[in-house]
Amino acid sequence: GRAFGGKDHTTVLHAVGKIQTLLREDPALRKTIHGLTQSLTL
Repeated sequence: GRAFGGKDHTTVLHAVGKIQTLLREDPALRKTIHGLTQSLTL
């Protein structure tokens, strides 16, 4: 909690769910995230 600005695990779960939904529904975001992931794994 304190290490993450007072947030708890439910905040993280909500954020993960929201990103999963956005990635399913937004091809442009999916492409951007894929490009970033590729850049970071090189």
